[in-house]
Amino acid sequence: MRGEEHMRKVSVDALKPGMIVGRPVYDENRYLLLNAGVELKKEYISTLKRMGVPAIYIQEKIISDIEIDDIILEETRVKAEKTVKNIVKELEKQPDVFTPNLIFTRKEVGEIIDEITEQLLANNNLVVNLVDIRSADNYTFGHCVNVAVLALTTAIAMDYPRPNLHRIGCGALLHDLGKTQVPASILNKKEHLSKDDWWEIQKHPYYGFTMVKESECVDHLSSLMLYQHHERLDGSGYPQRLMGDDIHEFAQLCAVVDVYDALTSDRPYREAFPPHRAVEILEVGGEQFSLDILQNFFKHVAAFPSGTFVELSTGYVGVVVHNKVGFPRDPLVRVLCTAHDFKPVQHEEVDLMEHMDIVIIRVFNEDEVEYILQCITGTP
Repeated sequence: MRGEEHMRKVSVDALKPGMIVGRPVYDENRYLLLNAGVELKKEYISTLKRMGVPAIYIQEKIISDIEIDDIILEETRVKAEKTVKNIVKELEKQPDVFTPNLIFTRKEVGEIIDEITEQLLANNNLVVNLVDIRSADNYTFGHCVNVAVLALTTAIAMDYPRPNLHRIGCGALLHDLGKTQVPASILNKKEHLSKDDWWEIQKHPYYGFTMVKESECVDHLSSLMLYQHHERLDGSGYPQRLMGDDIHEFAQLCAVVDVYDALTSDRPYREAFPPHRAVEILEVGGEQFSLDILQNFFKHVAAFPSGTFVELSTGYVGVVVHNKVGFPRDPLVRVLCTAHDFKPVQHEEVDLMEHMDIVIIRVFNEDEVEYILQCITGTP
């Protein structure tokens, strides 16, 4: 995949004129707003705020040689999101969930899944480093694509045969179709959900399964992913409170990646968790998920993505330079400064895989990174 160089994620409220866009920015319809390399102007920042874009990637000179790779092409993401959006928008218009006129074909969904699969198979040494940035309006479409990408990445790590990769990808891409029948006022609610709200949300797996079970558009095993992706091994899930092996393995896989992507996304009722916290939450809830699936998922997801500023147990601050498959907590870190006063030091790269006595003890937030960079560069 093509590398997007020297980037860090910055919220729109912290953007300043003169910053350079690090990664293309799209609106909710996936039309290009700003391309990589564009210098931000005051009016550009105002437009991003008005359009509800929560954050963008900007270039950062101090880490100019660090590459952050996406595991699929940007144009493939755009195509996949548009496919999901078209399906969802049409289904939202239909009055009867039990007899929907499905407006997509097996070929339409299958082609995009095959395209994603080919790219992942060609780049199976890559780790998920990018934090996907989505506006509230674009959450559903981006989430479905991300779940498909993460599910396929995990399935490839588990050596599933090609036909099953196709089934898993299709089921993951369509896993939330049933939400088209849940009122948006409930899905986007910022307040605590009432008992009736929660009951309505718990119906969406059944709605989605009902939509596709009689069609030729979706394989039966794929349709089970729509029905069971909120079930949990300990019986605490919904809608059927299934336990253990009663939950199909494809749905168990979908459950893991669905939770991870939801945790690392901004939602109406909370801000996104950083990747390392999402990994910890999944680990703590281990009795709910397959250990084998979790282990294979973690192999390809960076707990500390490239470009993350961290404090090491040695008393230094550094930036994550690289992650290796299979070692989500042990990246290569470039030391930049001391932790107590952020005084610059000679850059040294520390491979945590080779120094098991050194651990990451803190991840810096956006405001802290801004201050650290000011201290290192001597700029206000």
